[in-house]
Amino acid sequence: MITKIKRVKNVGKFYDFSCQANELDWHKNTFLFAPNAYGKSTLVNIFRSLHQNNPKIVRARRSLNALSAPEAVIIIDGVNHVFNGFKWDRSCPAIRIFDPPFIYDNILTHEIEHQHRKNIHRIIIGAQGVNLAEELAGLKEQEKNRRQQLSGLEIQFRSAGFTHTLDAFLAIIAAEEAAVPGRIKKLEQDIKSKESETHVRILGTPKVLSVPSFDLIALKAVASQKMAAVHEEAERTFLAHIARNVKDKTQAKDFIRQGLDLIQADCPFCGQDLKNAADLLAAYRQYFDDSFREYQQRLAQQLESFAKWNLDNELTMLVAKHNANTISVKDWEPYIGALGLLDLAAAVEDCRVKLAELKVKAHAALEKRRKDPDTDVDLSSLDGLAAELSSLKSAVDGYNAEISALTAKANEFVANLPKSDVESIRRALAKEREIEKRFKPEWKQWANHYQAAKRDVDDLINQKNAKQEELEDYSKAIFNTHQKQVNELLQTLGADFEITDLTGKTDERANEAYSDFAFLILQKKVPIRTTQDDAPSFKNTLSEGDKSTLAFAFFVAALEKSQDLDQQIVVFDDPLSSLDENRREATARILMEFAPKVNQLCVLTHKKDFLWMLFDKIPYNKVLRIRSDKKNGSRLDVFDVEDDRKSDYIRMVEDMERYTTEDFGVSTETMQGNIRKVFEVVLKTKYYRILAADIRAKHGFGTMLETLFNSGLLDESLKLRLFNLCHITTGPHHGEIVDAPAKKLLRDEVIPLIREALVLVEKV
Repeated sequence: MITKIKRVKNVGKFYDFSCQANELDWHKNTFLFAPNAYGKSTLVNIFRSLHQNNPKIVRARRSLNALSAPEAVIIIDGVNHVFNGFKWDRSCPAIRIFDPPFIYDNILTHEIEHQHRKNIHRIIIGAQGVNLAEELAGLKEQEKNRRQQLSGLEIQFRSAGFTHTLDAFLAIIAAEEAAVPGRIKKLEQDIKSKESETHVRILGTPKVLSVPSFDLIALKAVASQKMAAVHEEAERTFLAHIARNVKDKTQAKDFIRQGLDLIQADCPFCGQDLKNAADLLAAYRQYFDDSFREYQQRLAQQLESFAKWNLDNELTMLVAKHNANTISVKDWEPYIGALGLLDLAAAVEDCRVKLAELKVKAHAALEKRRKDPDTDVDLSSLDGLAAELSSLKSAVDGYNAEISALTAKANEFVANLPKSDVESIRRALAKEREIEKRFKPEWKQWANHYQAAKRDVDDLINQKNAKQEELEDYSKAIFNTHQKQVNELLQTLGADFEITDLTGKTDERANEAYSDFAFLILQKKVPIRTTQDDAPSFKNTLSEGDKSTLAFAFFVAALEKSQDLDQQIVVFDDPLSSLDENRREATARILMEFAPKVNQLCVLTHKKDFLWMLFDKIPYNKVLRIRSDKKNGSRLDVFDVEDDRKSDYIRMVEDMERYTTEDFGVSTETMQGNIRKVFEVVLKTKYYRILAADIRAKHGFGTMLETLFNSGLLDESLKLRLFNLCHITTGPHHGEIVDAPAKKLLRDEVIPLIREALVLVEKV
């Protein structure tokens, strides 16, 4: 409760007001009287600033001639609320104010706009409804913000160029993190294979190799044969002749054999007839017969072939083929992987020298046998050569096994080349890379944020819907109650209209709640707004007084249903300045019924008759007034309603009674004139119908007495005394009574006349 306005300085016309006196304390019901422009609105604005904790309202009312900042100290519930020129040290949200700004903000004097309907909605639904609405708005705002975050995450996802849908991306299971690298590797290999498919299909495979070969077995068999027994005698003769006649016995056989082929009749050396040497020649021919010749030819042929066998060249060719295979393997490695192919070149080089040596030895032995078939020769070099070649063949066989495995793998690779095109494989790879990307730290974090935001949005939607339903249920009940209360108040105030179809609505685009309603005037529904200028609506159907009355009804009805009404300080600033004059008694009655329900009722007014009604109807009140002058500005003072509303008649009678016992400063002439005035008031009031003509003609006291005595309305016994008082208290002026007494009397002379007048006034 406001206890006292302790100080107001440099605010409006309150230049420097301070108060310590207890008689200026405010009571539960406090009424403040002041003429217009004395400072009522200034005080109300201070209350509004305190209620809203809005210092701008006070600063905007800074006195025009002030050199320092505004100050104010308001005591509420024993606590100082101080405005230090810049801000309040505390607020008072329990203040409710009805004044022209409230009407403007909520009803407006011309037309109800959307903002007014929003404000009306807040008034109707009250603190509980406002809390529900604010909670709902808060949930919607949270949902909006979370949706924006969700949208931002979705934009981030789309910007990354994923081909997965968002849901599919989030649905990728954790097990894929381990599986996807293998699939990516396979697809990457498929792309490489597909891109090089033409090259792969014409890519040659390595070839199997063979070791250098010669039929050493056959050679050895020929070289190992002996001369047949039939040749033994010829051989002995032949050999004996050679022993006698041929110096180089190793060349003898070949020399003789060739000579036999050349002989015709005589000896090619001496020219003598060869008949005497027939036996010898026969022996020669027998020795060198066809079978012998054939053997020698075979041996010579084998030796010639062996001599022509270029083992070293074949080894070189083997190394060359190996090198070609190595290149082929390298060509295949990107597709089928690296292979550990035997280094055959090293193996060949290891045995090349030895083979060459063995071949030379074998050739020499064979040549010796060719020249002398019966000569024993060492053919072990042929066995060594065969063994060395066999060892090389084992290495080549192992090598060829590797080549065969590689060839099979290459053929399998070609057979398994992807059937789809490169682009299809690329798309599949892109999918797999997206799956891989799903498990990157930044996208794991993104997914966590998105899923959390999605859960929050879903949860907020559920909360919002539940809160919306709660508010709708509350609003449905409260709007029905409020419409009923408003219409009852309008009826009490004598309005010839009522409201109907009062409902709460929501502007989904602006996410704002507002109220809608219509009016019933002469049982015809009139809307708040219409698009037709000539159609009935709020702005052209209700008077300004009706609109203000509607605002008053809305305000009171809203307060009536406040759960903490008993804690509210309710301030009415000149309610009748906006309402019709003929509604003052109804307004006072409403406030009378309203006063016991609130913590404090404060009414500021400039209308004394309305003030008197409040004073009479509402008990436990205190009345203050604002006094003002140009020098000191405005200040508060106690206002005595009973004294103020006394009529001139009562004041004059009280002064006359007081004058008889106390000389309190009123002049004797004034008291003489008041005697006459008292009688005029009594006679004009009691005998108005008889004296109407005299009153209109502005006749004096004496003329009215004559009219009344002539009409027989006054007792004749009073005539002399009354005319005597008339003569003493007034003087003749053109035959009429004037205000100035006929003669001036002393106080002691006037006192008896006053006492007589007080007795006579009761008799007339």
